[in-house]
Amino acid sequence: MPDLTLPLIAALTGAAWVAGLWYLGLYTHPSVLSWQRLARLRGLADQRPLGERVAERVPLLRRAQAETDIGRLLAILGRPDRATGWVLRVAFQAGLALAAVLLVDELALLGGQPAALPPWFGLLAAAAVALLATARLRRRARDRQRALGRAVADSLPHLAVMTYHHRVPASEALLLFARCQRDPVLRDLLTDDSWRRLVERDDAPDAAAGAAGADVGRSSAQTYERIGQAYGVPMFTALGSAVRRVTERGLTSQDVYTGLARTTYSQRLSEARVAAAQAKTLIVIPMGLMIIPVLVLIGAPLVASLAGIFSR
Repeated sequence: MPDLTLPLIAALTGAAWVAGLWYLGLYTHPSVLSWQRLARLRGLADQRPLGERVAERVPLLRRAQAETDIGRLLAILGRPDRATGWVLRVAFQAGLALAAVLLVDELALLGGQPAALPPWFGLLAAAAVALLATARLRRRARDRQRALGRAVADSLPHLAVMTYHHRVPASEALLLFARCQRDPVLRDLLTDDSWRRLVERDDAPDAAAGAAGADVGRSSAQTYERIGQAYGVPMFTALGSAVRRVTERGLTSQDVYTGLARTTYSQRLSEARVAAAQAKTLIVIPMGLMIIPVLVLIGAPLVASLAGIFSR
């Protein structure tokens, strides 16, 4: 069989050479290069990474990127950490797991015995540590999203009462009731400006390149809608739409907020009924498994007697 090492190396080198020339723009027309340079200077070019641009066109890839975006998950949790710091910390923990497995093997070899664990077990332990850390981060982010949605939904009836005479803005009323709730998740989000980091990152490049104080002129409805889209909390988006109907269309705040609260509570009631129905099915399984030991105790003597009879 001929050796294909050199042809493969030559093919990879040629592909890398062609990709480098394409990246440098040597195959692009000079007029196109001039337009791209002008667009970058004017802020008209989309300067997002290639992965984000591809994910925008492929829904499945966009969902996978959103679920594994460490920076977004950390921002949803309200933690000031950066994605790089979190990745380095998890990599250090995975390295400790790998070193622990290798240390066990080394101690076994020093004692004159074969390795207690195979070498691939260390890599498996390191990968398990990384996956568990990612799963824990995602679970905590989903819990905070649900907590934010419940907090906003619980504040809707109070908003309808406080804003009925148009003396208290919806933003102040929401902040007031957020401070009265037992769970401080909504209060921490509204009083802290950490949400701006995620919201501004998800904004369009041209909007982000505008004025640095553009948030000052934004209404409460726009702010709530942006928070809902960035954090993945539909209740914030619905609240922003409700505030917009009250402030811009002149609808009665009592009807709008109570209608939204009624719809939200109906949805939560239906979800609770589905969960209760599923819980009944899950309870039947352990109850059925509890019968197995009883059947074993009752049937074991009978099986032993039959086995003794047929053995004769």
